[in-house]
Amino acid sequence: MKTYQLTVLIIALCSINLFGQKKENKRPNIIFILADDLGAGDLHCTGHPYAQTPNLDKLSEQGVRFERAYMAGSWCAPSRYGLMSGQFPARNFNLTMNLNPEEPSVTKILKNAGYRTAHFGKWHLNKGFEYADSPGDFGIDTHFTTNHNGNGKTWTKEQRNEEYWRAKTTDAYVDMAIDFIEENNSNKTPQPFYMNLWIYPTHSYIHPTPEELEVYEGLKVDYNDFSNYQQEFLKFVAKHGDIDKAMQAYCADVTAMDKALGRLFAFLKKKGLDKNTLIVFTSDNGPGPLTPQVQSESVVKRYKEKPDLLNSVGSAKIYKERKISLHDGGIRVPFIVSWPKNTPKGKVDKKSLIHGVDWLPTVASICNIDLPDAQFDGIDVKSAFRGEEIPRKDAVYWTQAGSFANLKGKWKSVLSKNDEFQLYDIVSDPSEIKNQKSDYPEVAAEMEKSLRVWMKDMAE
Repeated sequence: MKTYQLTVLIIALCSINLFGQKKENKRPNIIFILADDLGAGDLHCTGHPYAQTPNLDKLSEQGVRFERAYMAGSWCAPSRYGLMSGQFPARNFNLTMNLNPEEPSVTKILKNAGYRTAHFGKWHLNKGFEYADSPGDFGIDTHFTTNHNGNGKTWTKEQRNEEYWRAKTTDAYVDMAIDFIEENNSNKTPQPFYMNLWIYPTHSYIHPTPEELEVYEGLKVDYNDFSNYQQEFLKFVAKHGDIDKAMQAYCADVTAMDKALGRLFAFLKKKGLDKNTLIVFTSDNGPGPLTPQVQSESVVKRYKEKPDLLNSVGSAKIYKERKISLHDGGIRVPFIVSWPKNTPKGKVDKKSLIHGVDWLPTVASICNIDLPDAQFDGIDVKSAFRGEEIPRKDAVYWTQAGSFANLKGKWKSVLSKNDEFQLYDIVSDPSEIKNQKSDYPEVAAEMEKSLRVWMKDMAE
Protein backbone atom coordinates (compact mmCIF):
# COMPACT_ATOMS: atom_id res chain seq x y z
CA MET A 1 0.00 0.00 0.00
CA LYS A 2 1.29 3.43 -0.90
CA THR A 3 2.29 5.80 1.87
CA TYR A 4 -0.44 8.32 0.92
CA GLN A 5 -3.17 5.66 0.97
CA LEU A 6 -1.93 4.33 4.31
CA THR A 7 -1.98 7.82 5.82
CA VAL A 8 -5.55 8.41 4.64
CA LEU A 9 -6.64 5.05 6.09
CA ILE A 10 -5.08 5.80 9.47
CA ILE A 11 -6.74 9.24 9.58
CA ALA A 12 -10.10 7.69 8.66
CA LEU A 13 -9.83 5.00 11.36
CA CYS A 14 -8.85 7.60 13.95
CA SER A 15 -11.80 9.76 12.90
CA ILE A 16 -14.22 6.86 13.26
CA ASN A 17 -12.88 6.13 16.73
CA LEU A 18 -12.95 9.82 17.68
CA PHE A 19 -16.54 10.30 16.52
CA GLY A 20 -17.60 7.02 18.12
CA GLN A 21 -16.01 8.12 21.38
CA LYS A 22 -17.76 11.48 21.20
CA LYS A 23 -21.12 9.88 20.53
CA GLU A 24 -20.68 7.37 23.36
CA ASN A 25 -19.80 10.08 25.88
CA LYS A 26 -22.78 12.28 25.00
CA ARG A 27 -24.86 12.86 28.09
CA PRO A 28 -28.17 10.99 27.88
CA ASN A 29 -31.64 12.36 28.24
CA ILE A 30 -33.26 10.92 31.36
CA ILE A 31 -36.91 10.19 32.13
CA PHE A 32 -37.75 8.93 35.61
CA ILE A 33 -41.29 7.53 35.72
CA LEU A 34 -42.73 7.01 39.19
CA ALA A 35 -46.08 5.27 39.61
CA ASP A 36 -48.02 5.68 42.85
CA ASP A 37 -48.89 2.69 45.07
CA LEU A 38 -48.17 0.24 42.23
CA GLY A 39 -47.23 -3.11 43.76
CA ALA A 40 -44.23 -5.29 42.95
CA GLY A 41 -46.56 -7.75 41.23
CA ASP A 42 -48.85 -5.36 39.34
CA LEU A 43 -47.34 -5.56 35.84
CA HIS A 44 -47.68 -8.48 33.46
CA CYS A 45 -43.88 -8.79 33.36
CA THR A 46 -43.73 -8.95 37.18
CA GLY A 47 -46.34 -11.69 37.40
CA HIS A 48 -49.82 -10.18 37.51
CA PRO A 49 -52.32 -12.79 36.22
CA TYR A 50 -54.68 -10.27 34.60
CA ALA A 51 -53.11 -6.84 34.02
CA GLN A 52 -52.11 -6.13 30.41
CA THR A 53 -48.98 -3.97 30.20
CA PRO A 54 -47.46 -4.54 26.73
CA ASN A 55 -45.48 -1.27 26.61
CA LEU A 56 -43.82 -1.69 29.99
CA ASP A 57 -43.23 -5.37 29.21
CA LYS A 58 -41.42 -4.28 26.04
CA LEU A 59 -39.43 -1.71 28.01
CA SER A 60 -38.35 -4.54 30.29
CA GLU A 61 -37.40 -6.68 27.29
CA GLN A 62 -35.21 -3.84 26.03
CA GLY A 63 -33.40 -3.36 29.32
CA VAL A 64 -32.95 -4.66 32.86
CA ARG A 65 -35.63 -5.48 35.40
CA PHE A 66 -34.50 -5.56 39.02
CA GLU A 67 -36.22 -7.88 41.50
CA ARG A 68 -34.44 -6.54 44.60
CA ALA A 69 -35.40 -2.89 44.23
CA TYR A 70 -36.59 -0.86 47.22
CA MET A 71 -37.84 2.65 47.79
CA ALA A 72 -36.51 4.83 50.62
CA GLY A 73 -39.88 4.86 52.36
CA SER A 74 -43.09 2.88 52.67
CA TRP A 75 -45.33 5.74 51.52
CA CYS A 76 -45.37 8.65 49.09
CA ALA A 77 -43.45 11.56 50.59
CA PRO A 78 -40.41 9.87 52.20
CA SER A 79 -39.84 7.78 49.06
CA ARG A 80 -39.80 10.93 46.93
CA TYR A 81 -37.54 12.68 49.42
CA GLY A 82 -35.01 9.83 49.16
CA LEU A 83 -35.08 9.90 45.35
CA MET A 84 -34.56 13.64 45.11
CA SER A 85 -32.01 14.07 47.92
CA GLY A 86 -30.01 10.84 47.94
CA GLN A 87 -30.50 10.72 51.72
CA PHE A 88 -32.35 8.40 54.05
CA PRO A 89 -35.59 10.27 54.84
CA ALA A 90 -34.97 9.87 58.58
CA ARG A 91 -32.10 12.37 58.39
CA ASN A 92 -34.41 15.30 57.83
CA PHE A 93 -37.79 14.38 56.46
CA ASN A 94 -39.40 13.21 59.69
CA LEU A 95 -38.84 16.65 61.20
CA THR A 96 -39.67 18.92 58.27
CA MET A 97 -41.61 16.91 55.67
CA ASN A 98 -39.99 19.26 53.19
CA LEU A 99 -37.24 19.18 50.63
CA ASN A 100 -34.66 21.87 51.34
CA PRO A 101 -33.45 23.79 48.26
CA GLU A 102 -30.22 24.63 50.08
CA GLU A 103 -29.31 20.94 49.93
CA PRO A 104 -28.39 19.09 46.71
CA SER A 105 -31.19 17.51 44.68
CA VAL A 106 -31.21 15.52 41.46
CA THR A 107 -32.81 18.32 39.48
CA LYS A 108 -30.61 21.09 40.84
CA ILE A 109 -27.43 19.12 40.20
CA LEU A 110 -28.45 18.41 36.60
CA LYS A 111 -29.71 21.95 36.02
CA ASN A 112 -26.34 23.32 37.12
CA ALA A 113 -24.65 20.89 34.71
CA GLY A 114 -26.55 22.22 31.68
CA TYR A 115 -29.66 20.03 31.62
CA ARG A 116 -33.17 21.25 30.87
CA THR A 117 -35.31 19.95 33.72
CA ALA A 118 -39.01 19.22 34.17
CA HIS A 119 -41.40 17.73 36.68
CA PHE A 120 -44.90 16.59 35.72
CA GLY A 121 -47.25 14.94 38.20
CA LYS A 122 -47.31 14.40 41.91
CA TRP A 123 -44.92 16.47 44.03
CA HIS A 124 -45.74 15.92 47.73
CA LEU A 125 -42.51 17.53 48.96
CA ASN A 126 -43.76 20.84 50.35
CA LYS A 127 -45.92 20.46 53.42
CA GLY A 128 -45.32 24.08 54.33
CA PHE A 129 -43.20 27.07 53.36
CA GLU A 130 -40.28 26.62 55.73
CA TYR A 131 -37.84 26.09 52.87
CA ALA A 132 -39.54 26.59 49.50
CA ASP A 133 -42.84 27.40 47.85
CA SER A 134 -42.35 26.02 44.35
CA PRO A 135 -40.74 23.05 42.56
CA GLY A 136 -38.83 25.72 40.65
CA ASP A 137 -36.73 26.29 43.77
CA PHE A 138 -35.09 22.94 43.06
CA GLY A 139 -33.68 23.72 39.63
CA ILE A 140 -36.82 22.61 37.77
CA ASP A 141 -37.38 24.67 34.61
CA THR A 142 -40.86 23.45 33.74
CA HIS A 143 -43.35 22.03 36.21
CA PHE A 144 -47.02 21.16 36.49
CA THR A 145 -47.77 19.36 39.70
CA THR A 146 -50.32 18.09 42.17
CA ASN A 147 -49.89 17.64 45.91
CA HIS A 148 -47.92 20.83 46.44
CA ASN A 149 -48.26 24.08 48.33
CA GLY A 150 -47.22 27.53 47.17
CA ASN A 151 -46.61 28.79 43.67
CA GLY A 152 -46.65 26.66 40.58
CA LYS A 153 -48.93 25.46 37.81
CA THR A 154 -51.52 22.93 38.91
CA TRP A 155 -55.06 21.77 38.24
CA THR A 156 -58.00 24.08 38.79
CA LYS A 157 -60.71 23.17 41.24
CA GLU A 158 -63.13 22.76 38.33
CA GLN A 159 -60.80 20.32 36.58
CA ARG A 160 -60.33 18.23 39.70
CA ASN A 161 -64.10 18.03 40.17
CA GLU A 162 -64.66 16.49 36.75
CA GLU A 163 -65.79 12.86 37.08
CA TYR A 164 -62.91 11.25 35.18
CA TRP A 165 -60.20 13.81 36.01
CA ARG A 166 -58.08 11.30 37.92
CA ALA A 167 -58.38 8.70 35.15
CA LYS A 168 -57.21 11.17 32.51
CA THR A 169 -54.23 12.66 34.33
CA THR A 170 -51.63 10.22 32.98
CA ASP A 171 -52.49 11.09 29.38
CA ALA A 172 -52.39 14.78 30.29
CA TYR A 173 -48.97 14.46 31.92
CA VAL A 174 -47.65 12.50 28.93
CA ASP A 175 -48.90 15.30 26.65
CA MET A 176 -47.00 17.82 28.80
CA ALA A 177 -43.90 15.63 28.65
CA ILE A 178 -44.07 15.41 24.85
CA ASP A 179 -44.56 19.18 24.54
CA PHE A 180 -41.55 19.79 26.79
CA ILE A 181 -39.35 17.46 24.74
CA GLU A 182 -40.60 18.95 21.45
CA GLU A 183 -39.81 22.47 22.64
CA ASN A 184 -36.32 21.48 23.78
CA ASN A 185 -35.65 19.50 20.61
CA SER A 186 -36.71 22.42 18.39
CA ASN A 187 -33.86 24.58 19.66
CA LYS A 188 -30.85 24.97 17.38
CA THR A 189 -28.71 23.52 20.16
CA PRO A 190 -30.97 21.20 22.19
CA GLN A 191 -29.86 20.58 25.75
CA PRO A 192 -29.96 17.15 27.29
CA PHE A 193 -33.10 16.93 29.40
CA TYR A 194 -34.07 15.37 32.71
CA MET A 195 -37.72 14.74 33.53
CA ASN A 196 -39.60 13.45 36.55
CA LEU A 197 -42.86 11.95 35.32
CA TRP A 198 -44.58 11.14 38.61
CA ILE A 199 -48.00 9.81 37.68
CA TYR A 200 -51.10 8.93 39.72
CA PRO A 201 -51.80 5.25 38.96
CA THR A 202 -52.63 3.34 41.02
CA HIS A 203 -53.34 5.67 43.95
CA SER A 204 -56.93 6.23 45.13
CA TYR A 205 -59.32 7.19 43.73
CA ILE A 206 -59.24 5.18 40.54
CA HIS A 207 -62.66 5.39 38.81
CA PRO A 208 -61.64 4.49 35.22
CA THR A 209 -63.55 5.71 32.19
CA PRO A 210 -66.03 3.31 30.52
CA GLU A 211 -63.56 2.88 27.64
CA GLU A 212 -60.79 1.89 30.04
CA LEU A 213 -63.07 -0.55 31.89
CA GLU A 214 -64.20 -2.19 28.67
CA VAL A 215 -60.84 -3.97 28.37
CA TYR A 216 -61.63 -6.01 31.48
CA GLU A 217 -65.36 -6.52 31.06
CA GLY A 218 -66.40 -9.85 32.58
CA LEU A 219 -63.13 -10.46 34.45
CA LYS A 220 -63.64 -12.81 37.42
CA VAL A 221 -61.16 -13.09 40.28
CA ASP A 222 -59.75 -16.53 41.06
CA TYR A 223 -58.01 -16.31 44.45
CA ASN A 224 -55.70 -19.16 43.46
CA ASP A 225 -54.08 -16.88 40.90
CA PHE A 226 -52.42 -14.94 43.75
CA SER A 227 -49.99 -15.54 46.59
CA ASN A 228 -51.18 -16.45 50.10
CA TYR A 229 -50.66 -12.87 51.31
CA GLN A 230 -52.57 -11.44 48.38
CA GLN A 231 -55.41 -13.96 48.78
CA GLU A 232 -55.89 -12.92 52.38
CA PHE A 233 -56.26 -9.28 51.41
CA LEU A 234 -58.55 -9.94 48.45
CA LYS A 235 -60.87 -12.01 50.63
CA PHE A 236 -61.03 -9.13 53.10
CA VAL A 237 -61.97 -6.71 50.31
CA ALA A 238 -64.60 -9.15 49.06
CA LYS A 239 -66.39 -8.94 52.42
CA HIS A 240 -67.07 -5.24 51.88
CA GLY A 241 -67.50 -4.83 48.13
CA ASP A 242 -67.57 -6.39 44.68
CA ILE A 243 -64.13 -7.96 44.29
CA ASP A 244 -64.57 -8.53 40.54
CA LYS A 245 -65.46 -4.89 39.87
CA ALA A 246 -62.61 -3.73 42.07
CA MET A 247 -60.14 -5.91 40.13
CA GLN A 248 -61.54 -4.81 36.79
CA ALA A 249 -61.09 -1.17 37.76
CA TYR A 250 -57.59 -1.70 39.11
CA CYS A 251 -56.39 -3.53 36.00
CA ALA A 252 -58.04 -0.88 33.82
CA ASP A 253 -56.06 1.80 35.63
CA VAL A 254 -52.80 -0.11 35.15
CA THR A 255 -53.46 -0.72 31.46
CA ALA A 256 -54.47 2.90 30.84
CA MET A 257 -51.18 3.96 32.42
CA ASP A 258 -49.28 1.54 30.19
CA LYS A 259 -51.07 2.80 27.08
CA ALA A 260 -50.28 6.45 27.88
CA LEU A 261 -46.62 5.64 28.51
CA GLY A 262 -46.57 3.74 25.23
CA ARG A 263 -47.39 7.01 23.45
CA LEU A 264 -44.36 8.62 25.06
CA PHE A 265 -42.08 5.74 24.11
CA ALA A 266 -43.37 5.82 20.51
CA PHE A 267 -42.79 9.58 20.34
CA LEU A 268 -39.18 9.20 21.48
CA LYS A 269 -38.59 6.54 18.83
CA LYS A 270 -40.24 8.61 16.09
CA LYS A 271 -38.00 11.58 16.92
CA GLY A 272 -34.87 9.41 17.10
CA LEU A 273 -34.42 10.29 20.77
CA ASP A 274 -34.90 6.78 22.14
CA LYS A 275 -31.31 5.76 21.45
CA ASN A 276 -29.86 8.29 23.87
CA THR A 277 -32.60 8.35 26.49
CA LEU A 278 -32.35 6.53 29.79
CA ILE A 279 -35.81 5.52 31.04
CA VAL A 280 -36.53 4.25 34.53
CA PHE A 281 -39.93 2.98 35.58
CA THR A 282 -40.74 2.22 39.21
CA SER A 283 -43.22 2.91 42.03
CA ASP A 284 -43.01 4.90 45.26
CA ASN A 285 -44.04 2.02 47.55
CA GLY A 286 -46.14 -1.12 47.73
CA PRO A 287 -49.86 -1.40 46.99
CA GLY A 288 -52.66 0.21 49.00
CA PRO A 289 -52.70 -1.06 52.57
CA LEU A 290 -54.86 -3.04 54.93
CA THR A 291 -55.13 -0.33 57.56
CA PRO A 292 -57.72 1.03 60.02
CA GLN A 293 -58.90 3.45 57.33
CA VAL A 294 -59.97 0.50 55.18
CA GLN A 295 -61.87 -0.97 58.12
CA SER A 296 -63.68 2.27 58.97
CA GLU A 297 -67.41 2.44 58.31
CA SER A 298 -67.09 5.27 55.80
CA VAL A 299 -64.65 3.37 53.63
CA VAL A 300 -66.61 0.14 53.88
CA LYS A 301 -69.68 2.05 52.70
CA ARG A 302 -67.68 3.46 49.82
CA TYR A 303 -66.53 -0.03 48.86
CA LYS A 304 -70.11 -1.20 48.58
CA GLU A 305 -71.39 1.82 46.66
CA LYS A 306 -68.44 2.43 44.31
CA PRO A 307 -65.95 -0.45 44.46
CA ASP A 308 -63.79 1.04 41.70
CA LEU A 309 -62.88 4.13 43.71
CA LEU A 310 -60.23 2.55 45.91
CA ASN A 311 -56.89 1.05 44.90
CA SER A 312 -57.82 -1.95 46.98
CA VAL A 313 -56.53 -4.93 45.07
CA GLY A 314 -52.93 -4.15 44.07
CA SER A 315 -50.48 -7.05 44.26
CA ALA A 316 -47.42 -7.13 46.50
CA LYS A 317 -46.60 -10.42 44.80
CA ILE A 318 -45.27 -12.88 47.42
CA TYR A 319 -44.05 -10.15 49.75
CA LYS A 320 -45.37 -9.54 53.25
CA GLU A 321 -47.87 -6.75 53.95
CA ARG A 322 -48.37 -3.56 51.94
CA LYS A 323 -47.91 0.22 51.84
CA ILE A 324 -46.97 1.81 55.22
CA SER A 325 -45.27 -1.43 56.31
CA LEU A 326 -41.48 -1.92 56.48
CA HIS A 327 -41.90 -5.53 55.45
CA ASP A 328 -41.08 -6.08 51.78
CA GLY A 329 -44.67 -5.70 50.59
CA GLY A 330 -44.48 -2.06 51.62
CA ILE A 331 -41.07 -1.10 50.24
CA ARG A 332 -40.09 -3.52 47.46
CA VAL A 333 -41.12 -2.17 44.06
CA PRO A 334 -40.97 -2.93 40.31
CA PHE A 335 -37.89 -1.33 38.77
CA ILE A 336 -37.15 -1.30 35.04
CA VAL A 337 -34.19 0.43 33.38
CA SER A 338 -33.91 0.86 29.61
CA TRP A 339 -30.90 2.60 28.11
CA PRO A 340 -30.17 1.45 24.53
CA LYS A 341 -26.61 0.24 23.89
CA ASN A 342 -25.91 0.45 27.62
CA THR A 343 -28.37 -1.93 29.26
CA PRO A 344 -28.45 -5.58 28.20
CA LYS A 345 -31.72 -6.67 26.66
CA GLY A 346 -34.12 -8.68 28.75
CA LYS A 347 -31.94 -9.19 31.81
CA VAL A 348 -33.67 -9.94 35.10
CA ASP A 349 -31.32 -9.03 37.94
CA LYS A 350 -32.22 -11.04 41.05
CA LYS A 351 -29.13 -10.19 43.10
CA SER A 352 -28.27 -6.48 42.93
CA LEU A 353 -29.83 -4.48 45.74
CA ILE A 354 -31.18 -1.12 44.52
CA HIS A 355 -32.38 1.50 47.02
CA GLY A 356 -34.19 4.77 46.32
CA VAL A 357 -31.34 6.86 47.73
CA ASP A 358 -29.08 5.47 44.98
CA TRP A 359 -30.82 7.48 42.27
CA LEU A 360 -29.04 10.81 42.82
CA PRO A 361 -25.43 9.49 42.93
CA THR A 362 -26.15 7.14 40.03
CA VAL A 363 -27.51 9.93 37.83
CA ALA A 364 -24.50 12.10 38.67
CA SER A 365 -22.18 9.25 37.67
CA ILE A 366 -24.04 8.53 34.42
CA CYS A 367 -23.83 12.22 33.48
CA ASN A 368 -20.19 12.50 34.58
CA ILE A 369 -21.00 15.13 37.21
CA ASP A 370 -18.98 15.46 40.40
CA LEU A 371 -21.14 15.23 43.51
CA PRO A 372 -21.15 18.33 45.70
CA ASP A 373 -19.68 18.15 49.19
CA ALA A 374 -22.76 16.97 51.09
CA GLN A 375 -24.31 14.01 52.88
CA PHE A 376 -25.39 11.18 50.57
CA ASP A 377 -26.53 7.74 51.70
CA GLY A 378 -26.88 6.17 48.28
CA ILE A 379 -24.24 4.57 46.07
CA ASP A 380 -23.57 4.63 42.34
CA VAL A 381 -25.33 1.59 40.83
CA LYS A 382 -24.64 2.52 37.21
CA SER A 383 -22.79 -0.76 36.64
CA ALA A 384 -25.97 -2.65 37.63
CA PHE A 385 -27.85 -0.66 35.00
CA ARG A 386 -25.23 -1.87 32.53
CA GLY A 387 -25.89 -5.49 33.45
CA GLU A 388 -23.38 -6.25 36.21
CA GLU A 389 -24.72 -7.82 39.39
CA ILE A 390 -23.20 -5.66 42.09
CA PRO A 391 -22.44 -6.54 45.70
CA ARG A 392 -23.41 -4.02 48.39
CA LYS A 393 -21.06 -3.69 51.34
CA ASP A 394 -23.08 -1.46 53.65
CA ALA A 395 -26.58 -1.89 55.04
CA VAL A 396 -29.56 0.17 53.94
CA TYR A 397 -32.21 1.46 56.34
CA TRP A 398 -35.83 2.51 56.70
CA THR A 399 -38.04 4.11 59.32
CA GLN A 400 -41.80 4.53 59.57
CA ALA A 401 -43.86 5.80 62.50
CA GLY A 402 -41.61 4.42 65.23
CA SER A 403 -40.63 1.21 63.41
CA PHE A 404 -37.23 0.62 61.84
CA ALA A 405 -35.66 -1.84 59.41
CA ASN A 406 -32.32 -2.59 57.82
CA LEU A 407 -31.05 -4.91 55.12
CA LYS A 408 -27.54 -6.20 54.55
CA GLY A 409 -26.78 -9.01 52.14
CA LYS A 410 -29.40 -11.68 52.69
CA TRP A 411 -30.33 -10.54 56.18
CA LYS A 412 -33.18 -8.18 56.95
CA SER A 413 -34.27 -7.02 60.40
CA VAL A 414 -37.39 -5.18 61.50
CA LEU A 415 -37.71 -3.45 64.86
CA SER A 416 -41.34 -2.60 65.57
CA LYS A 417 -42.45 0.38 67.62
CA ASN A 418 -43.20 -1.96 70.51
CA ASP A 419 -39.50 -2.98 70.43
CA GLU A 420 -40.10 -6.43 68.96
CA PHE A 421 -37.06 -7.51 66.90
CA GLN A 422 -37.41 -9.79 63.86
CA LEU A 423 -34.71 -11.28 61.64
CA TYR A 424 -35.30 -12.75 58.20
CA ASP A 425 -33.22 -14.41 55.49
CA ILE A 426 -34.79 -12.35 52.73
CA VAL A 427 -33.17 -14.41 49.95
CA SER A 428 -34.41 -17.86 50.99
CA ASP A 429 -37.53 -16.47 52.71
CA PRO A 430 -38.66 -13.44 50.66
CA SER A 431 -42.13 -13.66 52.21
CA GLU A 432 -40.65 -13.04 55.67
CA ILE A 433 -42.41 -16.01 57.24
CA LYS A 434 -39.80 -17.35 59.67
CA ASN A 435 -38.23 -15.11 62.31
CA GLN A 436 -34.60 -16.35 62.52
CA LYS A 437 -33.66 -14.35 65.63
CA SER A 438 -33.26 -17.45 67.83
CA ASP A 439 -31.58 -19.56 65.13
CA TYR A 440 -28.89 -16.96 64.34
CA PRO A 441 -28.31 -15.02 67.58
CA GLU A 442 -24.95 -13.57 66.48
CA VAL A 443 -26.39 -12.25 63.22
CA ALA A 444 -29.41 -10.91 65.08
CA ALA A 445 -27.20 -9.12 67.61
CA GLU A 446 -25.08 -7.55 64.85
CA MET A 447 -28.11 -6.41 62.83
CA GLU A 448 -29.90 -5.02 65.87
CA LYS A 449 -26.79 -3.15 67.03
CA SER A 450 -26.34 -1.66 63.55
CA LEU A 451 -29.98 -0.61 63.50
CA ARG A 452 -29.89 1.03 66.93
CA VAL A 453 -26.67 2.90 66.13
CA TRP A 454 -28.27 4.23 62.97
CA MET A 455 -31.40 5.22 64.87
CA LYS A 456 -29.25 7.19 67.33
CA ASP A 457 -27.35 8.89 64.51
CA MET A 458 -30.60 9.90 62.83
CA ALA A 459 -31.92 11.41 66.05
CA GLU A 460 -28.88 13.68 66.53
